[in-house]
Amino acid sequence: MRNYENFSSTQLIEACRQQDHLAWNELVARYERLVFTVPLRYGLPRTEAEDVFQAVWLTLLNNLQALEQPERIGAWLVTTAKRETWSRRRGADYDQDAGVTVEQLNELIAAEETSEEMIVQYERQTAVRRALSLLEEKCQKLLQLLYYPTEKVEYSDIASQLNVPVGSIGPTRARCLEKLRKAMER
Repeated sequence: MRNYENFSSTQLIEACRQQDHLAWNELVARYERLVFTVPLRYGLPRTEAEDVFQAVWLTLLNNLQALEQPERIGAWLVTTAKRETWSRRRGADYDQDAGVTVEQLNELIAAEETSEEMIVQYERQTAVRRALSLLEEKCQKLLQLLYYPTEKVEYSDIASQLNVPVGSIGPTRARCLEKLRKAMER
């Protein structure tokens, strides 16, 4: 059995072209968060974001053999997701929606980062998530509690959740961040 995690995007696309279903599963797993994030960033409700997600992967499947730059699959997926999202936005009246209005969408598009910038950001986030998953559970939990919540979490709450003294959080955090740095270097 092949280890597709170490395959480059180009190698994955080539394996997918040979109808290797395990390679397809790895390709989807590698880029699913990226594809799903695009419609959400533009204010589509989750159910419509799921429809965009499916449409993007179906479009790739239908165009797999014609894909000219397999090494740029991430950018291709982002561009396809944007187009599908914009198409859905144009076909619906979002001015009454609690989400983003058409005017706000146009401002987002004008100010938006390029597909390549999104890919770089996504790849960095993926590398951090992978490295974090390699750490022991104690470090994973601590770093997730410290850096993943959208609102600030008090050390006393973290200490309570982890069942450790408040004074140990800072030194433990330093050790865990060092382990994370080493895992990222690998």
